Amino acid sequence: MKRFFGALLSSLVVLLLASHSVAAMGQYTTGTVGVDVSYPNCKSPVTKAAFGIVGVNGGKPFLPNNCLAAQAAKFKNLSLYVNTAYPGQNYGLNYQNYPRQCLALELNCLAYNYGYNGAMYAYNYAINQGVTSETWWLDVETMNSWTGDFEQNKQSLQGQIDYLKTQQKIPTVGIYSTTYQWGIITGGWQNNLPSWGATTWATAKQAMTYCKGHEFTGGPSYLMQFQSKSVDQDVAC
Repeated sequence: MKRFFGALLSSLVVLLLASHSVAAMGQYTTGTVGVDVSYPNCKSPVTKAAFGIVGVNGGKPFLPNNCLAAQAAKFKNLSLYVNTAYPGQNYGLNYQNYPRQCLALELNCLAYNYGYNGAMYAYNYAINQGVTSETWWLDVETMNSWTGDFEQNKQSLQGQIDYLKTQQKIPTVGIYSTTYQWGIITGGWQNNLPSWGATTWATAKQAMTYCKGHEFTGGPSYLMQFQSKSVDQDVAC
């Protein structure tokens, strides 16, 4: 009898750990493969996928993805992503008074407002298109414009995070990037948010090898991107 209960207890522990692991990946089941698409893919055929991640913006903040609604309609398991950037003070001054009252030389304050308003633009555009999701990703890449100041860049991203998580109560907000690009832009900011990593691998099996050891935010890796077809694909960690 002791052996029976011991084995039963061990089985329950394994099941609990397994269920925790699946839950920790949000709406993505480990090993499943999805796709991410945005404005360059408006005419691209999208094959059947376990989940889809659709870009709300047209490549830059404050620009729309004109085919957002059509792309989002293709996926039952839908996430969204937002293009981020912070070009600096001159752009931040356009949002000087909301949500914070910033002086012209309060550079971190201006950066925060720029990010906050960028997220608000993206969220409102998605809502107006009839598109919603409980998971939003911030696309953080060096190809967009950033200052050379880590703190300003971080403040801009924090503004986006706060708008989505605090103002709109989005349950899951994470970061898409790479360890290298995240370091260049934020200095390796450890904010413990979930991460979605980009790789140059060609298969899901290869990409999953990056699920451990590449947690650039300090939080768990949810997804790894790979490039085996005409549209980017993503495997759940």
